[in-house]
Amino acid sequence: MHEIYSSKQRWITAGLLRCPLTPNLKLLCNTCQPLEDPHQFRRLVGKLIYLSITRLVISFVVQFLSQFMSTPTDAHMKEVYHLLKYLKATPEHGVLFAKDFTFQLRAFCDSYWGSCPNSRKSVTSYAILLGKSLISWRSKKQGVVSHSTAEGEYRGMAITCCELIGLLGLLKDLGVHPTLLVQLYCDNQASLHIARNLVFYERTKPICGR
Repeated sequence: MHEIYSSKQRWITAGLLRCPLTPNLKLLCNTCQPLEDPHQFRRLVGKLIYLSITRLVISFVVQFLSQFMSTPTDAHMKEVYHLLKYLKATPEHGVLFAKDFTFQLRAFCDSYWGSCPNSRKSVTSYAILLGKSLISWRSKKQGVVSHSTAEGEYRGMAITCCELIGLLGLLKDLGVHPTLLVQLYCDNQASLHIARNLVFYERTKPICGR
């Protein structure tokens, strides 16, 4: 019976380590025991920021943990250890650059509306591909509080468009010209309607008023 229980625990632990962050986690500021030595937390998160340059999967987790640099607690440190265990358990994960591809830019963006329980700000994430190769990605909290999912998604599209414009300028300087139109993918119908029809006043009042 003990062997069955141990194998079940190992199976659960292995399943959790396949996710860089504890599922459905909501961490608040100053709700747990503050760390006696916060410098260790800051050093680890600082190193993880550089690691996110090659491990895009941890981008959301790193920006999430970076919010608690000033007053980290034991709960925050626990998630840092969880992320380190995930990295150790998944060394094969990384970015694959295809040998043969077309010079076409495609972008995928999404926003997690009101995901921060402390500031109620949304988090925007995007991934941009040149052909089949991933060349740019980011996960960052928005600067203002969005009043609806449509507003949050629309702001996410605007942030992604700024990155696309910068990449187009960089490719032009390198003598590379995309062969097809740039494609931007978003899963929110309201924000897509706003992008197609800029006089959609009912949904754009909170955006235009700031």
